[in-house]
Amino acid sequence: MSSSTGPDPDHPQGSSPQGQPDWGPPPGQQPAPGYGQQNPQQYGQGYGQQPGGYPDAPAGYGQAPGGQRPSQVTAAAIIGVVIGGLGTLGGLLTLFAIGAVFEIDALLGILALLSFAAAVVLLIGGIQVLRGQEPRLLLLGSYASIGLQLLYLLWGLVQDEGFVFTGLLGFVLPILVVVLLRTEQSRRYFASRGQSV
Repeated sequence: MSSSTGPDPDHPQGSSPQGQPDWGPPPGQQPAPGYGQQNPQQYGQGYGQQPGGYPDAPAGYGQAPGGQRPSQVTAAAIIGVVIGGLGTLGGLLTLFAIGAVFEIDALLGILALLSFAAAVVLLIGGIQVLRGQEPRLLLLGSYASIGLQLLYLLWGLVQDEGFVFTGLLGFVLPILVVVLLRTEQSRRYFASRGQSV
């Protein structure tokens, strides 16, 4: 093989070697103005880029891509399902002994029934949010749980039952659900789906 710096005598200028496509203009025609020429000022100015060469931020920067559920919404729904499921299980066990609960204190029996209902609402609301439905039931169940836990704490103080740690968890976790659902990303997610928080 020999390399030459001049034109190849076997292939006239402007034609490509045999077996390779000819990308130039047809013989006898001049290339269009600017054809094959590079303008150094145009480098870095491709699609979606600014003059400095940096790409534009994608639409909805800071939101979950492709309308995906934000982690805050997922966490709130999972917490709702867990405390709703545990509360429903505890409520079912309480229903078997509801007569004994009412014998201890009628207010405690009413609170137990209301807590069971709030737990069922939390469970259903958490499942609905995981399925992409609006969070109204999850918020309603959280607010109801917060109110009921306050009443339980007050009842415990009045009856000299003292401070109960499970009451604190039952108070803090629904507040966490409300806070997670009220974040900016969560509200934007629900608004993009035509739902309100």
